[in-house]
Formats: sequence, C-alpha cells, structure tokens
Amino acid sequence: MIIRQADHLLSFTSTHDNYSISPSRVNVSYNDMPEFRDKLILKKKSFRQQYASLYFVRLMEMRTTVLKSAQEKWETERPANRQELNYVDRILNVKSEEICYIIGTVYIEMQFKPNILEDVTREQCHIIPQSRSKYCSENDEISLEDESGRIKLTGEILKQEMIITGVIMAVLGKENSEGEFEALDICFAGIPQQLKPIQMDTDDKYIALISGLNIGATNKSVLQLQMMVEYITGEIGSFPEQNFSSKIARIIIAGNSISEAKILDDEKKQIKYGYDSSTYDAEPCLELDNILNEICLTIPVDIMPGCNDPTNLTFPQQPIMQNLLPKANKHSTFNSVTNPYWCELDNFVFLGTSGQTIDDIYKYINSEDRLKFAEQTLHWRHLAPTAPDTLWCYPFQDFDPFIISKTPQVYFIGNQPEFATKMIEGQDKQLIRIILLPSFDNTGIVTLVNLKNLECHTISFSSFN
Repeated sequence: MIIRQADHLLSFTSTHDNYSISPSRVNVSYNDMPEFRDKLILKKKSFRQQYASLYFVRLMEMRTTVLKSAQEKWETERPANRQELNYVDRILNVKSEEICYIIGTVYIEMQFKPNILEDVTREQCHIIPQSRSKYCSENDEISLEDESGRIKLTGEILKQEMIITGVIMAVLGKENSEGEFEALDICFAGIPQQLKPIQMDTDDKYIALISGLNIGATNKSVLQLQMMVEYITGEIGSFPEQNFSSKIARIIIAGNSISEAKILDDEKKQIKYGYDSSTYDAEPCLELDNILNEICLTIPVDIMPGCNDPTNLTFPQQPIMQNLLPKANKHSTFNSVTNPYWCELDNFVFLGTSGQTIDDIYKYINSEDRLKFAEQTLHWRHLAPTAPDTLWCYPFQDFDPFIISKTPQVYFIGNQPEFATKMIEGQDKQLIRIILLPSFDNTGIVTLVNLKNLECHTISFSSFN
C-alpha cells in the first residue's frame, strides 16, 4: 500500500460527495482472559525454590492429555490382527524386549549447549567461549525421563520429528539389550480445543500487530515511525486511506519497543558503590511515551515487553511499569501487558510472545523454518519447552503457565527475521492463523489481521534509508 499526502487532515466535512464526514474508528470487544493472565502475573516473587518442581508439574499436568492422544493413535486405530499395546506408567518398569509405550519429559544432552560450570572455568582461564547460533549436532543424545528415572532413546523416528528439551511426549518402542529404548513412533499432546468457534464478522475490522520499534537505536527509523503513527491516527492519506485506517480497531506491540542499552567503554570501569545512575539513558522511554500518548488518543494499544525493554528478563515478562510511561498511562486506551499475552477480541482469541520462545527453540533444531517451530509448539501444547533449561524463567512450583490449554485463533511471534504467515487446521477442525512479525525498525512493516476472515497482510512504512 502506498501512503499519499492527505487531501484533508482529520477534517469533518469534505467537498467529495462520498466522504461528507470523517470516518469514525470501529470498535471491538476486549477480554483480558483472567484465567490465563492471572497465572502470568507474579504477585509474590521468590527464587529460593528449585526448577525441578516446574518440570514435575509440567509432566503431571500434561501426562493425562498425552496419554489420551497416544491411546487414540496406537490403540483406538490399532488393526485387529496386531497385538495389544501396553502402557507402562513408570519408565523404570519397562521390561526388556517388550513393546510398550511410555510418557515423560524429553532431555537432550548437547555438547554445544551452554554450561554454567564450563563458562566459569573459561572465565577464570580468560578463554572467550565460542558463540553458536545452533546447539544441535550429530552427537546429541535424547532421553526420556519421569519421576522414576531416565532412559536413553534411539531410532530413526527421532530424526524425523522436531523434538527439543522440555517437551512432554509418548514414545512407542521397546528396551534393547543395552538398556536403550528403541523408538518406533512418538506422539505429542496435539493441538487443543479452541475456546470458541470462529464467528466471522460481516464488516472489516483489523488488529494491527507491530514488534521491534527499537526506539533510541538510530535515527534511521524516525521517519517511518512517524509515518506509521500518523497513518494509524488518520493524519495522512487520502479519504479512502483514512477510511481504511479507521477500520484498525486495536494495536498490539509485541516487544522490543526500546533499543538494547549500549555500554560505553568508560562505563565498564569498576564503580565503587555499585550502580551508577548517571549511565542510565531515559530518552528512549520518554520518546516511546510521547509516541504512545499520541496513538492512544485515537486507538487502544496493548504493549508487551521484550528482551530489550525495561522489565524483568525472566519469562514470563511482567508489564512495563506505569511510571515509565506516565503520559500514555493517563489514557484508558493504554494497556501494559505481560509476555506472553492472551486476549480475546470480538470472540477471537489472540496468543502472542515477543519472540524469545522461538529464538530459543531455533537453537535446538537443525532447521531455519521458524514458522514450523511456531506450529510445533501448538502440537506440543507448550509455548516454551526450553524454559527453564536455556530460556530463563521464574521457578513456578504449583503450575506451568506456558502450557497451551486452549487453541487461539491468532498466534503471533514478534521480533523475527522476516514476515511469514500460514493458516493451519487442527485434527478437530481448529483454525489457527500463525504470524511471524519482523522488526519494525528494520523493515517498517505493520501486520494487519482482519477479524472478518482471519486473513492478514502487511503495510510498509519504509523510509528507504
């Protein structure tokens, strides 16, 4: 779409017969889905507990679901002439050379995965660790474990499926003479039921998805950022374009609104009494606040934190504090939310992250297909299987908030290398629009999702710098 100079900026009357008044913005109903939100908000924080509890509750919560999927796959559909398969509920109870299936948590031993003890040793020896984009190699060893023990998995089927540490799955096979479990087939939990059936609207209503504003990084994106703000608020464009922008009902900003803080050489020196507040640059936050203040005058905005934003780094990230964005916070249309984020807009359920989950999964799998990674998390029924192994997260004790218990209609992931999207259909006719959002700072791209039909397209505000 090409942005042209406005014929009349926010005028109420026009000489054009077809545009006698300025269009009014469409509205959508909003539900912050407290059943998911409350699990992501950390009311009392304590890091004294062990992470083993998170793996345990994940297995306990998902075991029944995985067992049901495995029974449907291997027992309900079993040919009449094939022997009955036995489910062994404890890995240590597996009998040698007897075909059965077991359920547990995947653990992959990877020689290139970061190891804190090795990192400390290298630091003492002044050795710079080698940086890798992938942890996986041909020498990786896959194991399955439950509360009773762990068993090593072998078999060609393991190379054909996307499997990473932290996934709960069922494995069909038998234990060989070497004590390894030869996998013949595997089964994941599968895509869950959708909260509500899709009820398509008769009118166009768009949700704008943006990520990676990176305010404060460089001056190259200032023009395209201002163009985007003025387009959404209806300050630029001809009457048809203003009419179209009025159909954008809400904006979701998926993380990295502020650029990564840069440490200058003179800031690296030892500070006698700890943190030096003079090195903090408040300008990016002030600029973001001004931009949000302008946008919130005309449209509701949900802002999720990312790895560069001023909040905790551990998953789930908590909402950006209100006192950092005082101007925007005065508007009822401003909504600072968690990462990950669930919401319901006109009966359409949205689920999104700011990208850390897929970025971490990328390191485990010898593939570049990030869209497939996102789809696979739905089959795993888990947003962040690699937490807490390599994705930092809070040590939950009583529940795992990253389990996808219901299927969204729109699933978006922010701060990805490029835009990509696909519509997938689950085994029970669930329809999910998956979207990878690129950095706005790098591409100038805003993604629009139409609630009328779940179709999506992009608008580019590139400044051509």
